[in-house]
This record gives sequence, structure tokens and C-alpha cells, in this order.
Amino acid sequence: MTTGTLGSRQLHNRALLGVLLMIGGLALYPLADAFIKHLMGTYSVQQSTFLRALGRFIPLFIATFFQGGPRSVLSTKHPGRHSVRLLVNLCYTYAFMYAFSMGSLTVIYTVSYSSPFFMILLSALILKERIGALRWIAVIIGMAGIIVAMRPNANVFEIAAILTLFGTFLGALNKILMRRLAATEHSLAIALYPNIVMILVTLPFLLTQWKSMPLAHWGLFGIVGLLTAAGQYAIAQALRFTQASILAPIDYSTFFWVVAIDFFWWNKSPETGTLLGAAIIVCSNLFILYCARREQTKKAAIATRLG
Repeated sequence: MTTGTLGSRQLHNRALLGVLLMIGGLALYPLADAFIKHLMGTYSVQQSTFLRALGRFIPLFIATFFQGGPRSVLSTKHPGRHSVRLLVNLCYTYAFMYAFSMGSLTVIYTVSYSSPFFMILLSALILKERIGALRWIAVIIGMAGIIVAMRPNANVFEIAAILTLFGTFLGALNKILMRRLAATEHSLAIALYPNIVMILVTLPFLLTQWKSMPLAHWGLFGIVGLLTAAGQYAIAQALRFTQASILAPIDYSTFFWVVAIDFFWWNKSPETGTLLGAAIIVCSNLFILYCARREQTKKAAIATRLG
């Protein structure tokens, strides 16, 4: 089923597929962020950002040859929309990269869970999506679960957290702009353009900030690129299939990957409060999915009666 056709591409309404793609795409980011934070102990923000973008660009560019070629994929009907989105993405990326260089993953991810509020607000204002009261309640419950699980303290208000809050707002706006572009643009183009811009912007800084790297670190940056490229593409596809306001609470799913990374990488086990918060988050997300499915069922029933 489709909600309509804009230009030559269709914006589909397939909530379950979109949710699964979003969960999968988001799962790749905590692992990539852990690698990046590890590497940023040695290399500058500019060099790390450049290599992160380059690592994403290479697999995405190769993928264009399996989707009709670079010219076909990168052609656009809305250069202005791309330009606005690219500026937002640039600021969003730098906010998070500097935050990673200063603060802990716990602080950064705790603050970043404010994204659903920004996402739902922007969905209503920009995309004119109807936000039901039940979804608002589910998001608030999910945020309460995050507070129970993470128990943020005064350190949340450090500079890294302020940068993260700013970046989270821009990240929500970035997703809204991605959804608008997804109606007419190729998903690979939506994922490729930000990395091209990031490479061009950071390249001049490397003339004075480049630090030589061992082969192992090149490999780690390559892994980061593959992980985030796959995540970008999955999220772009998710936004094609599902309303942004439905996908917003799925940001919570990264919590489970952060817990797993803490346990397997740094040997840190979750506490009772963490597990309780996780249970609240799961229930919140399941309720969001239930609401989405119920709305789709009602729409299908109405369409059948009218047809």
C-alpha cells in the first residue's frame, strides 16, 4: 500500500518494515561510536571525522554501480532541499564528534534520548503528521524508562551533554528532512551526499592536523565506515516506509546495544535499575507499534468500506 506518489518515486506506508530497518540501522551506531571514541584518544576530531566519512563513502559509492550507476543515483530534483539537509547534517555530525571527544558514551546516549520529543514536534510542524495522544504518552513513558535506567546526575550538564542536546535536535531535524527527500530521491543519494560534503569540508584541515596511522587503525576506521554506511542506508530506507513520528521512539533501542557493548567490551554488567528501565522502554516501544498497527487497520477498513 502507498500513501501517494511524489515525482518518480513512491513513499510507502509499511510500518513494520520501517521499524525493523530503523532498529537494525540504529544497532550499528553504538558499536561504531565505541570504535570512534577509542580512536579519538589518538587522532584529532577533524582527522577522525574525515576518515569516518571516507569509510562510509567508499562502500556506498560502490553500491551505486548496482543501483543504476552514480549518475542515476545522485541525480536530484531538489538541490535546495539537499543543501539545507547537508548543512544541518554537517552541524549535527560535528556536535556529536566533539561530544565524543569530551564525554562518556553514557552521558552522550542519555542526553540523545531526548530525540523523540524533537522528532514528534518536528513531524507535526514540518510533515504535518497527526500525532495521537497515545503516542505522546508512550514516548513520555519511554523517557521515564531512560531516566530509571541511566539515572543521570549533575555530569549530564557538562559541555559534552550540551553539545549532544544541540546535536540531538539537529539529528531529529535531519531525519525529518531525510523523509521529505525520500519521497523523490534515491536512498543511496541521501546517504552519500553528507559524506561527500564531510570529506570536502574536513580535507583542508588535514594539511596541518594529519597524524600517521598504523595499518590496524586504518582497518578500524574502515570498520566504522562500513557500520555507519549500512546504518545510514537502513535509516534512509526506514524513513521511506514509515512515518517519522512512529520511528521516533525506536531511538531507545540503542540502549540495549550500549549495555551489550559495556558488558562485552568493558566488562560492565547492568544494574537492577538498568534492567527495570529497559523493561519500561520495551513496553513503550511495543505500545507504539501496537498503536501504529491499529491505525493502519482502521485506515484499511475505512478504505475497504469506501471502495
